[in-house]
Amino acid sequence: MTSTAILLAGVGALALFGAILAFILPGGDSKLQSRLRQLDELQPVVAKEEPASRDPLGQIRGAVQTVFGSRFEHSDRGSRMADRLARAGLKVRPTEWILISGGAALLGGALAYLRFGSMIAAPIGAVVGYVATQLFVRYRQGQRSKAFTAQLSPTILQLSGSMKAGYTFAQAIDLAARNVPAPMGIELGRVTREVQLGLPMNEALGRMVRRNESEDLRLMLIAVQIQSQVGGNLASILDTIEYTVRERIRIKGEIKSLTGQARASGWVLIALPFGMTGILMMIAPSYFDPMLAKPAGNIMLGIAGFMILCGYGLIRRIVAIKV
Repeated sequence: MTSTAILLAGVGALALFGAILAFILPGGDSKLQSRLRQLDELQPVVAKEEPASRDPLGQIRGAVQTVFGSRFEHSDRGSRMADRLARAGLKVRPTEWILISGGAALLGGALAYLRFGSMIAAPIGAVVGYVATQLFVRYRQGQRSKAFTAQLSPTILQLSGSMKAGYTFAQAIDLAARNVPAPMGIELGRVTREVQLGLPMNEALGRMVRRNESEDLRLMLIAVQIQSQVGGNLASILDTIEYTVRERIRIKGEIKSLTGQARASGWVLIALPFGMTGILMMIAPSYFDPMLAKPAGNIMLGIAGFMILCGYGLIRRIVAIKV
């Protein structure tokens, strides 16, 4: 059984390494697909493309993408996954992310079996490996969302100023895309390129709202849609929206400060049992043997973990105040 676990660990490591390598190396797409992907990721062409015959790894990646990836990426589930990855700022295809998640799950299951020597630990380790990849995506989404929200109010003010100077709304977005850093600049640049490809401005902005899930940005989209239908001074409307967004961000900051103690209590609720367990295992290594070796101890640990998660979730619900 040990050799089987070692084999599974090796396969998982190879799958994870291959997926990461596919993420780093250039793909074996056709020239048109390569241009479309560069347009979608807003990456300029910085080097001359090499022939596919000189890139065997690119050929393999292109074959896998053609056989397995294209159909999935054109499905609703693949589109939602692509939006999640774009929201996290990960320039990786949904198929490649599935390979990374699967490799991490397989590797986690094999390592758990090698560490504890129990087949029960293998699926738990696989779940932990898979959940770790999802938590990584959530963390990247949170960091990018914070940066995006912080840039939203100054960007709306810049758009308003550009329109007061005589630019059209599309020209103002193009100008802001060149001057505003990531992630806002990348999103505005993507809107500009979608409009240049023939997509209506309202639809391009709607796609931007769906990618970022920003309620503040949705206010600007609604204002632009109303202005395009009934007319009016869009620059003045943007000034009003900018003030509203700025006040919402200020109120959210005050709420975050007031609820900081409760959120810290939630983290302490999770960290304290594990910290005490680690200290006791260092002081008395055999203290937790009954909890790990006997079925009753495993059941008690599972119940304790479930109660900890319930307590943390309850605290999160209490401090989640919508503005």
